[in-house]
Amino acid sequence: MKTFPITLLALFSTLLAPLAWGQDNGAASTPPQRVYFYKIGFVNTGTVLREAPQARRVEERLKSEFEAREKVLKAKQEELLEIERKLKSEGDIMAVAARRKLERELRLKLSQLKFEQQEFREDQNLRRNEEIRNLQTVIAAALKRLGDEEKFDLILTEGVSYVSDAIDVTPRIIQMLKNMQDSDLSPAQ
Repeated sequence: MKTFPITLLALFSTLLAPLAWGQDNGAASTPPQRVYFYKIGFVNTGTVLREAPQARRVEERLKSEFEAREKVLKAKQEELLEIERKLKSEGDIMAVAARRKLERELRLKLSQLKFEQQEFREDQNLRRNEEIRNLQTVIAAALKRLGDEEKFDLILTEGVSYVSDAIDVTPRIIQMLKNMQDSDLSPAQ
């Protein structure tokens, strides 16, 4: 008995298919065309990273975090420049031993400065990457919220050759991020 409804459905679909597909005069039958509408959006993450208030706060925080070390490095650079000036201006009249000692000091301080500068850049890059990962988490949450609230089927972010203004939701994401509180910047949210 369970096969009866399926068989009846198969019979009706076989009999009614030519009528539904518009088959007349022996023309080849084609299934009906279905029209689907998708809601698609695009977000320019570069623009978001430049304009979101959270991104500006990250830059300010990193700047203040590394400001003291940067000042120390600049002071050491000035010290090296002063030694170079002294060598140029007084090097010809200095005793050979004193000149060699000053040149050695210059080379040693220069190599130490290069090492400290490299270490500074590495630390700065590590912290920046960490903060950007946290910020990307916040942006992803905003994208998900926008997608859920406005029933998007697809939101693209990277690798797009052309985007019309009609689907560019970047300004809306930036506005959402502006409306978020500071606590939203933490990845735990």
